[in-house]
Amino acid sequence: MSGLAALKKHRYWAGLVVLSALIATAALVAVNKTSRFELEREALVAANRLTAQMLNEPDALFYALASPSFRTQFAEILDKSGYAHRVLRYELYDSAGQLAFTSGLAGLQLDGELATLLVSPSGEAPKVALFQSQNPGAPSDFASLTLPLDLSGESRGTLVVYLDQSDQATALAHYFGLVIGITLALLGAGIAVPAGFAWMRGPERRKAEAQLRYLEEHDALTGLSNRKTFGESMAAAIERMHRDRTHIAVLCLDIDKFKEINEAADHSGGDQVLRDIGARIQATLREGDLITRLGGDEFAIALVDITNLGDVMAFMTRLVEALRRPFQVAGKDMLVTTSVGIALAPGDGDTAATVLRHAGIALARAKGDGGQRMCFFEHGMDKALQRRRTVEHELRLALGREEFEVVYQPQYDLATERQCGSEALVRWQHPVHGKIAPGHFISVAEDTGLIVPLGEWVLRRACTDAAKWPESFIVAVNLSPAQFRDGDIAETVAQVLNETGLPPERLELEITENLLINDTEEVLGKLNRLRQLGVAIAMDDFGTGYSSLSYLARFPFSKIKIDRQFIRNMTRDPAMRAIVKTIIALGKSLDVTITAEGVETQEQAAMLREFGCPQVQGFLYGYPGAADLEGMAQSGKVTPISAARSSAA
Repeated sequence: MSGLAALKKHRYWAGLVVLSALIATAALVAVNKTSRFELEREALVAANRLTAQMLNEPDALFYALASPSFRTQFAEILDKSGYAHRVLRYELYDSAGQLAFTSGLAGLQLDGELATLLVSPSGEAPKVALFQSQNPGAPSDFASLTLPLDLSGESRGTLVVYLDQSDQATALAHYFGLVIGITLALLGAGIAVPAGFAWMRGPERRKAEAQLRYLEEHDALTGLSNRKTFGESMAAAIERMHRDRTHIAVLCLDIDKFKEINEAADHSGGDQVLRDIGARIQATLREGDLITRLGGDEFAIALVDITNLGDVMAFMTRLVEALRRPFQVAGKDMLVTTSVGIALAPGDGDTAATVLRHAGIALARAKGDGGQRMCFFEHGMDKALQRRRTVEHELRLALGREEFEVVYQPQYDLATERQCGSEALVRWQHPVHGKIAPGHFISVAEDTGLIVPLGEWVLRRACTDAAKWPESFIVAVNLSPAQFRDGDIAETVAQVLNETGLPPERLELEITENLLINDTEEVLGKLNRLRQLGVAIAMDDFGTGYSSLSYLARFPFSKIKIDRQFIRNMTRDPAMRAIVKTIIALGKSLDVTITAEGVETQEQAAMLREFGCPQVQGFLYGYPGAADLEGMAQSGKVTPISAARSSAA
């Protein structure tokens, strides 16, 4: 550290020391000046008193001036003044300035310059001058008193008296020495006390500074390096990569369905999962590899100085093994899955920012493909991500402009072939691209949270339309898991029913099995609140994903919808046929309505009728479109073929 830098760092103490030095110097100067002033004042008092005493005895003074033999009278004058014991020497000069008498040098060393002090013109006041002597045996401090001798207004001469001031100087030195000592002691205390406190607090301050540096470089939750530190380390690793002709693999890792983990065990449980995952990842790294928490549930890893793809795959094997073990969340074991995006430098970028961005793009692809997978970056992904971001941007604009419409796919009672309701489906009327099917934007809406306002808009529009239908017709509306996570779905449904006037028994809410994966009490509570409103709850796409019969026992379903893939294949696959037949039988035993989706042929309809399936929907009975209010009003017996033609028309 340079001297200037050290001065800036300790400027407070430097200023305090300088101020103390100035005060001490000022005290010393002031004491010296004050001592001299006191000695001058004391000498002047003596001079005035001697002058007054001589004027009181003019005869003795006259004879002393007239003849040196009368010096004894002059000595008496000095004695009466009280200063005789302090008079070291006196000299008597006549009116012409000639030395008339001297009492002796008394050990004083006087130079010729004193001659200017001896003679004082008539009428002037006494003069004093202070001297110090270094001669052994001589007084250390003395004063010369020059006294004009006037009798009857006429100048008769000058008396010069040398007065010993050693005792006075010593007393003043002791007094002011005490003052200086006290002053310096106070100044020392003023410095020492803060310095002592600073010294005692030094370890605490250094500890606090170390903690501050740690917080500036690390993530507060997991203790891993933060994004800034990771970026700096990555930049250094990139430089080594270019120099040593090696490679770097950057991995972005994200926890699948982390919101559901938070909901299952509140945020403290989610925080513990993040800490545990960070610790497990760190345990799999080699020396020199880097890791950071980018934010939320996303981590970034840099495998440095790798020479081939095998190093990356070896790490992924260790990572999968480490994350496979259950995590403790709120006292329960929970399996956590992750998605990983990988970019390789220098092939996928030669700067830290570029490689990290490309790894993030690969992660987005892995998440978009369903999660729980690893995906390497490909340059085409960047364009795909840009398209996805474009869809997200336009989707936000579309919500504000209400560019969406709701179409309805009829549902039929298979026994009577009468329409009993319709399923509401959303379509996007894009001002440039025309009508866009849900498959092109629903996933983006799910990922961005836009599905919540969009789902509420669809619910409100469907209920508004269904309020105009015959009273026997129900309307089915799909709900997203995000609508259960964000806000109070039961309150939203109750508000929409109240606004539109649709009876709750004519509303059917369809949910997918993804909502039930964590089997949370919160989800069960929200479903029960919906049932208490009087609406029906249907499980959509039953038989796919994570189907479990325990769902049917725990959750209040009033309908099960068989996924279209079973209906499509049941006519030629005995196993599929057996599954469909079993689901229909299960619905009868549980007193739950069964609806078969995707019915497109007469053969499928006949087989479902044979199995006793109560409801169907599919292209055989009608394509999604505007509700046919006239056909609903007639509510007569309609053949499947004519219904399809009518809907298509």
